[in-house]
This record gives sequence, structure tokens and C-alpha cells, in this order.
Amino acid sequence: MASIHERFNGLFIPYVTPFNQDGSLDIESLTRLTKYFSAIGSVAGLVSCARIGEGPVLSIDEKRRVYEVAGKAAREAGKVHIATIAPQSTDEAVALMRDLENIPVDGVMIFPLLLFSWGKVDPNLKVRFFEDLARETKLPIVLFQVPVKSYYYDPETVCRIARLENVVAFKEASFDIGLFTDTVQQLKRDKADLRVLTGNDRFVAESYRIGAHGALIGVANVATEKWGALDIAGRAGKFDDAAAIQRELASVKELVFSEPIVEAVARIKAVLHYEGLIKTATVRRPQLGISESERNRLLDSYRALKINEFRPAEDASEAKRRQAIG
Repeated sequence: MASIHERFNGLFIPYVTPFNQDGSLDIESLTRLTKYFSAIGSVAGLVSCARIGEGPVLSIDEKRRVYEVAGKAAREAGKVHIATIAPQSTDEAVALMRDLENIPVDGVMIFPLLLFSWGKVDPNLKVRFFEDLARETKLPIVLFQVPVKSYYYDPETVCRIARLENVVAFKEASFDIGLFTDTVQQLKRDKADLRVLTGNDRFVAESYRIGAHGALIGVANVATEKWGALDIAGRAGKFDDAAAIQRELASVKELVFSEPIVEAVARIKAVLHYEGLIKTATVRRPQLGISESERNRLLDSYRALKINEFRPAEDASEAKRRQAIG
């Protein structure tokens, strides 16, 4: 019988949360967007209210509504739905997870607690937090390695947490290829079932060569089918093909995650609004959003990349030239 861990292989989309012009949740666009992503064959699942989904600026009630809408879309399509929470204590995490057991949620990704970054933290504190959740709740758990060093889970601590039966996956987004490699290798030595989902958009393709089982990346809100093709190639061991697709997508990544990176959400929303998937590109304060001039430059570049199937223009021209010669 297949292990529950195997459901957490593949490409997961931490999709944006659409808002109306007045800043309220846009349920119509949310429904359309989650159904759209769920219908893409290469998408394994949806992730609600992560950083790209503006989880940190949503109320608990708003998050619950988002979980319900996305969970329904994912279930209808036979896809996995992961809800993201950001608790600050064990009791809060237990209460949130018990509530999530009553709605269409297949797993919970947990932002590291603030206490985890408070000076030199005993690894036992981190391990005990997850032991308590494993004992008191039922839902599968996804660890989240955020790209902030003070929050990092070291490889040994990851392995200890991975031994808990309902800890099923690990979004590794340290952006540190050395730490990523050390963690994956130690998990292999430990014969862990934990699924490693790369969140490192700088080296997605290389992550599969190292040992990733999938990807959980915000940039995949844009050119999703291309990112899906990269994931399929990577999990099939076609590492050179995956690397070639990543090179094609490099310009998209740079467009979305240029500085200031915090406004990546606004850039993604501008593209999805242009594509007709959401009604507005509104973001929540304190995010500033992007200027009209940046939006125009972004969409001009996006249209050019889309025409060239997301290859840089010079690469596409060279490909056409070679095709003509051949």
C-alpha cells in the first residue's frame, strides 16, 4: 500500500489570494484561480495562505474561507490541498490544526514560531513542538525552511522531526545549496520517508539532481505548465532536460523576484490579472505594490517571453534560425 508521503511528491502552487478593489477577499476570482491551477495535470496540489498567498496579512477567519474554497477545488480535481498556518505557541497550533481537520485540508505547512529564532535555541524545543502536534492532532505536517538563517532547522533536527509518522514533507527554501545538500544527504542516510520539496527557485532543477521529490515555489503561479514540465523531468531523472527548462524560465523568475522581493506578490498578481484569472491586482498593506510604469514594463516583458515560449528573445531567435537552416 502506498505511503501517505507519496501524495506529497510533485509541483505544489502556493497561489496568490485575490482581493477586490476595496481589499476584501475576492471569492469569485479565488474560485476561478484555484480551479484553474487544480485542472493543470502537472500540478500535484495547492498551498493556501503561504507568503505568496499573503497569509501574514490575512485574518484567521479570512484564511479559513480561503482554505474552504481552495480545498473544494483541489478535492474536485483529485489534488492535494495544504493549508499554511503561522502559530506562535503549541496550544495555538493544536487549536488551528484541529479546526482544519473539519474542512478540505490534506496537510498543514507551519511557519516556524518566533521563539525558534530567539537567540541560540535548543533543538529539543523544535523537536518537542512537533512531537506535541503529532500526538495531539491528525493532519499530515509540512516543515518550512524559510530563507532566514536565524530560523533554520539544521539537518540533524530535520531528521529527528522526520521520524514522526505524520511529518510528511519539508519545503526547503533556505536558498543555501550547501545546507540543502547536507539535509537531503542526511535524510537519505536516515532512510527517511520525508518528501523534500524545493522552494529554492534559484536552483530548482539542481534540487532534483540532489534528491528533491518535488517543488513548492511561488514563481510557479506564472508559466505554471513550464514549471510542471521541469518537475516531471526532474522526478524522472532527466536532469539535463530539467536544467534546460530552468534556463528557459530564468527570465520569468528574474521578472517576478527582482528587488524589492517583497513585491513579488504584486508582480504575480499583475500577470494573473492580465491573463484574466483575477479581477484586480490589489495587495494588502503594508505592501506598496508596483507602479504603473513597472507594471507596464513587466507586462511588456511577460508578453515577449510568452510569445517565445518563455525563452529569452535571443535564444528563441537562434532556435528559429537553426530551424530555418535545418
